[in-house]
Amino acid sequence: MPQSQQATKAPPRRRMRAPERRAQLLEVARKVFGRDGYHAVSMEAVAREAGVTKPILYDHFPSKKELYLALLDTDLEALHHNVRAALDSPIGNRERIRASFQAYFDFVDEQGAGFRLLMQETVGADRAFRERVEAVRDQILREVVDLIARESRGILDREHAETVALGLIGMVETVAQRDPGAPRAQRQAAIDTLVRLAWRGITELTV
Repeated sequence: MPQSQQATKAPPRRRMRAPERRAQLLEVARKVFGRDGYHAVSMEAVAREAGVTKPILYDHFPSKKELYLALLDTDLEALHHNVRAALDSPIGNRERIRASFQAYFDFVDEQGAGFRLLMQETVGADRAFRERVEAVRDQILREVVDLIARESRGILDREHAETVALGLIGMVETVAQRDPGAPRAQRQAAIDTLVRLAWRGITELTV
């Protein structure tokens, strides 16, 4: 074979290991589901966009529902991990509030497709999807309640702490969903406003 032909021969592609392939398929599926919605997407469409055959996709995910559940689990775990890390950080209560608000804004801004999956009507309509989302939301709520009740040093009981926690979570979720991906300065200004509002409200309750 002439040297010029040898030089242009493409190197063999490295075969993905199973965890790498699964991660790649989830990334592609997240984009496709986030863009087109659950009901409009077929396993064939996901496989085509991922550049694999349907048997390879089915090797990792037996059905479209299992694929969607895997996406929900992955994104919910990421959101919960970041919020919990903020709540557990030893940086003072006001900064914990800021860090937890930031974690939610970052998830909305950086994981746009994953965020859309959690908010799609499909999640509310399908019991299995809804239960996945509700379980993690309830866990985050309990952790926020624990922190508020503990740091109030007995001034707020768990019932009142839960009311405060629901208000904080609802507030940050609502505001974070507005203008996702807006300029960072605009998003930081929104977080600053929420932190001042939350901090002044909480301290008034605990004095």
